[in-house]
Amino acid sequence: VPRVTAGTMLGRSLQSLAARGARALARSSQPSAGAARSLTHAAKPNAAPTFQCNNGFRAPGSLALWASRAAGGVSQTPGTQSHMCTNIQKTVPTMDVAKAMPRYYCELSNEALLTYCAQGEHEAHRERLQREIMAVDNVDYHKAAERVEELEKANKIGMQAAILPYKIGITIAILGGGCSIPLCFHLPTVMWFNDKFVTAEVAEPQDLETWLEVGSWAWNWMEPPLGQISFFLLTLQFARNQMLNLGAKPYTHWLQQYRARRLKRLYPQYSGKIIEDFAISDSWT
Repeated sequence: VPRVTAGTMLGRSLQSLAARGARALARSSQPSAGAARSLTHAAKPNAAPTFQCNNGFRAPGSLALWASRAAGGVSQTPGTQSHMCTNIQKTVPTMDVAKAMPRYYCELSNEALLTYCAQGEHEAHRERLQREIMAVDNVDYHKAAERVEELEKANKIGMQAAILPYKIGITIAILGGGCSIPLCFHLPTVMWFNDKFVTAEVAEPQDLETWLEVGSWAWNWMEPPLGQISFFLLTLQFARNQMLNLGAKPYTHWLQQYRARRLKRLYPQYSGKIIEDFAISDSWT
């Protein structure tokens, strides 16, 4: 008994469907008093081409092509796409649609604006807050914009001191990384550092002829501090990850929430959620 696989059953079903389509197209080619059965191309983005009859029948483009071949239709040459449809239509924007396209957040609808807010766009949060102020204070758009600027200034109060740890970290990282290069490979700098802080025995002159030889000598005392600093930073990163696993809030997240709570206390008349999203997404400087 021959084995019937899923591929065989699918092939038979497609052949049967193609034969039915061929018979339907052959009948539609005869003149009738009913509605015309001309196929129109229903193009969809990112989808296989489909063909729609005026009576509502839809079929994938590949099936229509099989049907045309079965009915003796036009063959398809390499590099081209031939269909039996005589009326191919594409949906393109009109001039009115192009002119009505939103170009700024203020031109978006409330639903479209919420979509951008969900993606974390600060300008969308700002526009959302401005519309909230219009509705609550019963003012026009320009008056609401002045109110938003007032909220922005209030949200940045004390931020110069709050971001000081970040500035210190950036300065230490740049200076430490930059200074480590001459302290390892520049002979005058290595000699000066050795005289002031290390007092190790100076290598023979023939062992200090190249910068690599200088680095090999300086690495005797540079390796312990650099290795210890690297290990210390690694343990700090591990501790931070465990804090996140426990639901603890590192400094950055705590600072964002602090700004949001402070701004909500200053302006309780507006929606707390809108104020919070605006405060968190706003810049710190």
